[in-house]
Formats: sequence, structure tokens, C-alpha cells
Amino acid sequence: MNAVEAGTRRMWLRVGAGVYPVYGDDLRGWSPEPHDFVGLAASPFVYASLDELFFALVNLTVSGGEARRRATRQLTH
Repeated sequence: MNAVEAGTRRMWLRVGAGVYPVYGDDLRGWSPEPHDFVGLAASPFVYASLDELFFALVNLTVSGGEARRRATRQLTH
């Protein structure tokens, strides 16, 4: 499934039981956040390739719920 949103291409990646929207293209990079492509410059948090983003999502998925909760707590405090 592809769609155009805010000038970026949206794709869906299945990782385990989860399905994640990812945005971008091979020229500007890839991100799970569409707002990383606002304006002419991409955010520094954009992955260089779709393979890198997929690997990051796999790591997030296999790290388990506790690692995600810990990361969320660090971001909110």
C-alpha cells in the first residue's frame, strides 16, 4: 500500500505482528514520522535506507516491552 502524504511516499512494513507506516524515498531517506520531511532539509533522525529503518524496527520489536517502556520513560522525564 502506498500513498502520498505531505510530499513523501508512505509504505507499510510488517515486523512480527506489527505493521508500521514509514515515510520517505531513496533520495531523502526514510523515517517512521512524516514530519521529518518538512521543508527542504530532512531531519537528522532519518535513516539512509529502508533496510536501516527495517533493522531499527526489528530491534525495537525484539527488545520487548520493558525496553520500550524504559525508553518512553526516559523521553518523558
